[in-house]
Amino acid sequence: MIESERDPQTGGKRIVLKPNASLTRWQARLLLGGFALVLASIGSAFAFIGCWFVLPFAGAEWLVLAYCFSLAFRQSAVREVITVTDADVMLERGIRGPEQTYRFRRAWLGVSLDGPAAAGHPSRLCLKRHGRKIEIGRFLVESEREALYRELKKELMNG
Repeated sequence: MIESERDPQTGGKRIVLKPNASLTRWQARLLLGGFALVLASIGSAFAFIGCWFVLPFAGAEWLVLAYCFSLAFRQSAVREVITVTDADVMLERGIRGPEQTYRFRRAWLGVSLDGPAAAGHPSRLCLKRHGRKIEIGRFLVESEREALYRELKKELMNG
């Protein structure tokens, strides 16, 4: 998902990239609660007829599912913020705040959209300077990556 806005005072542009997260935390908790209810019912029914060992496995299944949900939510919290001003381009990347920050001179920065390395793989959108490339928007879908490429290229050429 791409959100961009222009600062009316400085004229700079700020582009925020974030993964598409279609499930909210509340919906995930509701879904996990539903799975817990179903798994507890199945495990209890088997325990009632004497197969008690099914119950701990049902609990283990639920724990694995909850862990996978937490990993997915952590990955969906990643943000990349690109700030383009008259002189500089700054890329900040992180989950709860900027964990990595890159600052480039706008005049020396380019952007490239490299084709996929193999069939079925995604393309790579990179900021490049002096032969060094930094990939951005790994979590974007192909159409969003292409739109961002056009937007960044236009923004860098207008400066």
